[in-house]
Amino acid sequence: MNRALLVGINAYPGNELRGCINDIKDMADFIVAKCSFSKADIRLLTDERATKAAIVERLGWLLSGLRSGDRILFHYSGHGALMSFRNPQGEVDRVHDAICPIDFDWSEAHAITDTDFNDLFDSVPQGVEFVWISDSCHSGHLITKEPPKMDIRRKTIVPPADMEWRIQVAREKGIHSLGFTRASSKLNLALIAGCKSDQTSADASFNGRANGALTFYLLKELGTQVGLKEPLTKVIKDVQASLGKNGYDQVPQLEGSPVIEARGFLAQNSSAVQINPLW
Repeated sequence: MNRALLVGINAYPGNELRGCINDIKDMADFIVAKCSFSKADIRLLTDERATKAAIVERLGWLLSGLRSGDRILFHYSGHGALMSFRNPQGEVDRVHDAICPIDFDWSEAHAITDTDFNDLFDSVPQGVEFVWISDSCHSGHLITKEPPKMDIRRKTIVPPADMEWRIQVAREKGIHSLGFTRASSKLNLALIAGCKSDQTSADASFNGRANGALTFYLLKELGTQVGLKEPLTKVIKDVQASLGKNGYDQVPQLEGSPVIEARGFLAQNSSAVQINPLW
C-alpha cells in the first residue's frame, strides 16, 4: 500500500507565504511520476481547508491499517512556531515546536505539536517506509537577528509578546521543547526538517516561481539520475550543499530510523521505479 498526505498553506492572515502549495503539488507530481504512487494514493490539503481538525483527520487516514512493506509520506509546507505554556498553578512548565494549521491562534487547540506527532507516529510499525518532510521552522524569536534576503519570506510566525515572554522564562528555567528531530529519533520514520532548531526555512522564488527552498532543492536532488538510488543520508548532504552554494543559511536535518535513512527516498519497491534524467 502507498499513501501520501501533503499539506501546504499560503493564506495565513497577515503572515502570507507563496510557495507552499507549489511545494506539495510538485511533490505529488514527483511521487506519481517516479515513485509508483497513483493519484488515488495521495491527498492534498491546502489553505482554508487545512485546519487542525482536518490535518489530524487525514493523518488518521494516512496511518490506518499499516503493515510491513507499505510506503507513506507526510509532507508539510507552511509556518512553524515555538510555543510555551503555563500549568494550572500559573507556572511556565512546557515548550513545544508546532506546525501552524490555517486556524492557528497560539493555543494548543489549534496547533499540532512535537508531542502530538510523537504520539501519532509512535504506532507506525517496523517495516513501513515512512518519510516525513517538514518544510517549516520554529524559531520566530530569532527572526529579527538578521535582515531577510530580497524576495524571501521566513516560514515561522513571530510570537506575540506574552508568548515570547513565556519562552524566555522557559529558557531561564532550562525548559526545552521535545522538538521534531528529537520526537522522531526513536520512531520508525525518517524526518527531513527544513533547518536546524535555531534557524529559519526560506519561502523563496526560483526562476520567477515560488517554492520552499528545502522542497525545491530536495526535489532537484531526487530528480537526478541517481537521486532515488542514493541513501537519504547522501541526498540530504547534497541538499545542504546546494542550499549553501546558493546563499541559503538553513541546514536541513535528517533524523529517525537509521534503517530508513540508509535507503533511498520511499525506497520500498524501488526496483520498479523508472528514472527520467530530464525531471
